[in-house]
Amino acid sequence: MKPAGILSYGDPRLLIKSTEVTRIDQEMSDLVRGMFELLYRVPGIGIAAPQVGCNMRFFVFDMNRRADPGSRTPVTMINPVISAKEGAITQEEGCLSFPGIFVPVERALRIEIKGVDMEGKDLVLEGEGLFARLIQHEMDHLEGVLLSEHMTRWDKLRLQKEMRAIEKIGRKGKYVF
Repeated sequence: MKPAGILSYGDPRLLIKSTEVTRIDQEMSDLVRGMFELLYRVPGIGIAAPQVGCNMRFFVFDMNRRADPGSRTPVTMINPVISAKEGAITQEEGCLSFPGIFVPVERALRIEIKGVDMEGKDLVLEGEGLFARLIQHEMDHLEGVLLSEHMTRWDKLRLQKEMRAIEKIGRKGKYVF
């Protein structure tokens, strides 16, 4: 399966809690490859499976997208679990399913995450700053939690027009990227 694009806010598929990956097969490998192709065409550093309409617990990311756009270090995290969190920081955060929308979101400053890679090998990663924010954001997607749930009443009020426009796209099942 090759993803057709990124689902936008308003699409009910984004609200579904994802199920565990039980098989890493050719179909999943093709999906992951397609997600990376999509990632390298959009202005983001990570995509969760639910954002492309797949209800499975995995996401892809490439932290080098920002530091060195010509360098690629793709990572696939399957059945991830955040095993440790430390500290807290509030910073602006965006989401490919909410194009053009940025709001302050409080996240843990440092995290450790465990899962498996595409070969089924254990993968343990830890980091802070943007990496920690990215992981927590993608984990939210796997739980059916959207950026809108982190918005304050004021954020929702000031972004009302933009949110309605994005939601209209999502309710039609169209893609934003």
